[in-house]
Amino acid sequence: MTLSVKLTPEAKRTKIYSLVCLLIMLIGSVGLDQVSKFHAQEELMRWSHETDLTQYQGQRVPLYAFGDPIGAPDQFYLAFATNYVRNLGAAWGALSNLPNHIRVPFFYSVTVLAVIIIGVYMRATPAHHRFAVFALGLILSGALGNFLDRVQHGFVIDFIDVRWNILGWRYDFPNFNVADSAITVGVMILTFDMLVLETLRRKAGDSYGLQEE
Repeated sequence: MTLSVKLTPEAKRTKIYSLVCLLIMLIGSVGLDQVSKFHAQEELMRWSHETDLTQYQGQRVPLYAFGDPIGAPDQFYLAFATNYVRNLGAAWGALSNLPNHIRVPFFYSVTVLAVIIIGVYMRATPAHHRFAVFALGLILSGALGNFLDRVQHGFVIDFIDVRWNILGWRYDFPNFNVADSAITVGVMILTFDMLVLETLRRKAGDSYGLQEE
C-alpha cells in the first residue's frame, strides 16, 4: 500500500487565487517602478553625453523637509527630494567602475540567476504561506524592474533622495528607486516569515491543503 499526497479542492483554489494576485502584484510593482523612472528621466535629467553614460547632469527637487539642515548637531532633521542619479553598479554603486565588457554581462548573469532562484523558491513555497509568497514576489518585481533599466539604458535610474540628522547622526542616504524599495521590503517580510511565522507553523503542525489517498 502506498500513500500519495495531493492538494485538496480548497488548497487548489487558494493556489490559483495566490497566482493571480501574484501576477497582478508583479505587473503593478514593475509598472510603477518603470513609470516613476520614466518620469524622473524626463523631468529631472538636464544633460547627458551621447556615448559616455557617466557624464550627465541631473536636477534635485526638494519635496519635504522638517527641521534645519544646518542647525545644531542634536537638532532633528528629515528631508525628502527627487534627484536624478545613474547607477551603473549594484546597490550603492558597488562595482560601477568595472569595464563595460565585464560589468554588463556580469549584472545580466547575476540578475538572471537571481530570478531563477527566486522562481524555484516561489514554486516550492506553499500558496497559503502568503507572507512568504508576497515577499518573494516583491523581490522578484524589484529585480525585474532594475533589470529592465539595464537592458534599456545600460544603468539603473535612482531618484529618491532621503537625508536626515538624528541625534547628531547626519546622513545622506544613497539614492534609490521603487524597485530597490520593493526588494528591501520583500527581504524584511521574508526574514520575518522565516524567523517568526515558520516557527509558529512548525509548532502548529502545518499540513494545510494536503490529503492522503
